[in-house]
Amino acid sequence: MIIAVTDAHGGMDKSMLAGRLAAARALAGRKVLLLDADPRRRALECCAARPKLVARAISAKGLRPELEHLVNCYHDIVIDSEARDSLASRSALIAARAVVVPLDPARDDAAGEDLLIRRIGRARMFNPGLRVLLVLACAQASPQQCARAGVVAARIPAAVVTDAERLYAALFQ
Repeated sequence: MIIAVTDAHGGMDKSMLAGRLAAARALAGRKVLLLDADPRRRALECCAARPKLVARAISAKGLRPELEHLVNCYHDIVIDSEARDSLASRSALIAARAVVVPLDPARDDAAGEDLLIRRIGRARMFNPGLRVLLVLACAQASPQQCARAGVVAARIPAAVVTDAERLYAALFQ
């Protein structure tokens, strides 16, 4: 399974979530590769201390051809994708079976969310089965911030809102 992790504005939450998701799959006995396609390489920093996890950086140009080869070598590939619209981000979304989007409850970025929603819509033209999971830490968010996640989800057909604790079950059931 190929899983892309992206968001509307970049930041450490996205990379940490990608690393934790890959590590959880590795601990479950899966052969997992974490690809860091974000130029900041934060996912590699997050995973340095996890011995069961194979992680490496990849360039935007190399992502698509490399995925064709790597999909036969690993059970799961988690891609920490760029937050902005780029060749690597588009390639990750088109190749992925699911995209995981952490929503920062403290950040109100309507313009960034609009761009992300359009990017997901364009990816679905090439990958109509792309599942979208929006991850929000509602325990830390106000009711208005949780409601905003619902508004974003309503703009993405078949998107599911979950929290970090339930993400693994929502993604792999």
